Amino acid sequence: MAMIAAVYAVLTIFIAPLSYGVIQFRLSEVLKVLVLYNPIVALGIGIGTFFANLASPFVGPWELIWMPVTDILGGFMAWFVYDRLFRRRYPAFAMALYALTTGFAVALMLSILGIDLFNFALLAVGFSEAVILIGGIVLIEAIVDILRKRDIHLEEW
Repeated sequence: MAMIAAVYAVLTIFIAPLSYGVIQFRLSEVLKVLVLYNPIVALGIGIGTFFANLASPFVGPWELIWMPVTDILGGFMAWFVYDRLFRRRYPAFAMALYALTTGFAVALMLSILGIDLFNFALLAVGFSEAVILIGGIVLIEAIVDILRKRDIHLEEW
């Protein structure tokens, strides 16, 4: 978890200011694909989100509590859908669901803060998340195959 959290935070901060705002692109989000292999990764993503959001120009309770909790719950939900409901099929659907939860959480947070961009934020963040997560499946699967050839199995972490 610590490794995932650290890599997530560093990658997010490294490409700032793209990582923060209504329109955001977090390359670190590709790590969310790892929840398909082990749901505990969601905790690392949540912790990484907390530390990454400390560098946000919009830092506050919503960024430090709401978004990490959303990432954790979204990760467990994506894993559950993929592993339990679809019996380890349709990873793109699980990742699209994860992207939707993140887009919805950002849009809801902005609305509560009085920024009337719900639909725009939902579409912008949801779309960028979907591109990264669905596209990241291929990258993460390649990395997992390399690790398995070295007898390292993510499911055992």
